[in-house]
Amino acid sequence: MTADTPHPLDPLSAIEIKQVVSIVQKARGDDDTHYIFSSVSLLEPPKDQVLAYLGWNTPSSSSSISNTIEREAKVVLLDRLSSKIHELVVSLTKGAITRWDHPMVKGQPGLHMDEMDEAQHHIRVSQRVIDECAKLGISDMSMVYADTWTVSRHKTKNNMRLSQVLLYLRTSKNDNMYAHPLDFYPIYDFNSCKVIDIEYAQPPDSEHTVRDVPMMNRQYLPEQIGAKNLRQDIKPIHITQPDGVSFKFTGRDLNWQKWGIQIGFNYREGLVLYNIRYKDGNDTRPLIYRLSLAEMVVPYGHPSKIFNRKMALDVGEFNVGAMTNSLQMNCDCVGSIHYLDAVVCDMHGVPRTIANAICVHEEDVGILQKHTDPRGHGSYSTRSRRLVISQIITAANYDYGMYYYFYQDGTIQYEIKATGELNTHALSKDESPHPYGTQISPQLNGQHHQHHFCMRIDPMVDGTANSVAQVDLVPSDLPTGHPGNDFGNGFYLTTTIFDDTDSAKTMADASKGRTWKIINEAKLNPYSHEPVGYTLVSPHTPPLLPKPDSLVAQRATFATKTLWVTPYVDDQLYPAGFYCIQSHEPMGLPVWTKENQSVRNKDVVLYFTFGLNHVVRVEDFPIMPVESCGFTLRPNGFFAGNPAIDVPPINYLEKASCHIG
Repeated sequence: MTADTPHPLDPLSAIEIKQVVSIVQKARGDDDTHYIFSSVSLLEPPKDQVLAYLGWNTPSSSSSISNTIEREAKVVLLDRLSSKIHELVVSLTKGAITRWDHPMVKGQPGLHMDEMDEAQHHIRVSQRVIDECAKLGISDMSMVYADTWTVSRHKTKNNMRLSQVLLYLRTSKNDNMYAHPLDFYPIYDFNSCKVIDIEYAQPPDSEHTVRDVPMMNRQYLPEQIGAKNLRQDIKPIHITQPDGVSFKFTGRDLNWQKWGIQIGFNYREGLVLYNIRYKDGNDTRPLIYRLSLAEMVVPYGHPSKIFNRKMALDVGEFNVGAMTNSLQMNCDCVGSIHYLDAVVCDMHGVPRTIANAICVHEEDVGILQKHTDPRGHGSYSTRSRRLVISQIITAANYDYGMYYYFYQDGTIQYEIKATGELNTHALSKDESPHPYGTQISPQLNGQHHQHHFCMRIDPMVDGTANSVAQVDLVPSDLPTGHPGNDFGNGFYLTTTIFDDTDSAKTMADASKGRTWKIINEAKLNPYSHEPVGYTLVSPHTPPLLPKPDSLVAQRATFATKTLWVTPYVDDQLYPAGFYCIQSHEPMGLPVWTKENQSVRNKDVVLYFTFGLNHVVRVEDFPIMPVESCGFTLRPNGFFAGNPAIDVPPINYLEKASCHIG
């Protein structure tokens, strides 16, 4: 790996993006100004080639040899005049376009940040919007702000690239605009850059035909609250590592204690982790080929017109990577921090660097293991630490912290911390928000909704031939008093290994303590004599509450099941499809699994959905305290014992340890 020969999974650099854009612009012609670069990103090489490069597989006869993997980019262009999509593959190795398609899909590419910024301007100068604001007593359009939500599906105008615009008012600079929602909804066409319609949400059971703007200010910034009103009894906590960190980078490949991880990034998923492995004695064992947040959906529960279209697929519709924050020392991350920048492009193809997009650091997380021997052999205690790889995104009102945790005992955890602002709408003075929301301030409603996150887990537990088992903890079916269950206390595990994609579409079941286990049936633990494996577990698996035939269930079918397992295919990455804006037909997982396929002892991919039911509280406003969800991958029969037994107690060598003999 050098600057001239990047790792095959490294994201495109700014220089590479410029090269790709130059090649495309030359092919298109300098006078063509009607198209935008929706995305420019790495086209990941075929998996078999990368595995050979990493040394996990020997290349097949049809594969390129490991040191000549072609460096390619995938480019999506959108012609605004015709709404035609251009999908190109550009070879940086050859300096040429090698594929140019026009996909015939009933959907749209994800929104570009520039398109949303551009929309803000055009909405403010739209005479139709100005006239509606005047009816509400608003004359200063610079204080009107737009959240450009995708329209999901429009019954009459769905052939356009549309936004259902949610408008808010600021009463002063840096005012919390979500305290002042406007009760009319422009429909904006991103291609023509025009407001093409205005829609209204008629207040039910109210004598009012238009809702007034809620005008109570609800601030949260410290300068607005006032220094004298802030808590005065908080003392500083300093987190220091005087000898430096315990991890090191080679390029973007990270090594921390026994862990090895390749850190990637793209405009759509943001953080992507590759080639996750763990050093077990003298052997380095592969665990996961690729791990990413592949999609999410936030369905709102209000069934009336306007609000029934609120179902943001933030990964595919808004591009999580492009919404990534530049992180700040001692605010977003604390301690000895290593930052990685990220590079995306604007809609003209110009690279844009997100400084400090990814934070890497270590944290103390309490006790790792402890035992006190009451028979005179003393006490033993070891502190635990974890490696944290994180990013934070802002998706309109919501902020999401996304954290990968790696522990010393071989455990992997993923956590999402949801915070930011509630998406609000106005109430009439005589209107109740019930049963679909909570009044959080005078004439201000916070609608109940859900957050469903879909993780794509591409395992290689001791190799790429893996199986997935469902594990339930159940009481014995023998009655109390039976010779096999005399006291009635018997319970045990039942394990079902999925043979095919149909049986692998499963739901969480807390009543059975349900977990799933990724196993390698060809390799047995020396003591349990069972396949080596990793258990997948989460306490955050709410079912999708909209009806099975609802619009959101059609567009985000992945959320109708907790787990899907599919055979690996190189270009199957996004469970709701690649072009999921205004999607008209099933895409992604329901298409990939329409035909029943074998998933036992195969190269498989898991799509795991977890999340939150957000029943809005008054305490969620004016800014929402963090609410967390996630999942854990825990070794189960993978090792021959506790792999963290060699972690020394703190200051063991200085004889001031937590080990008292």
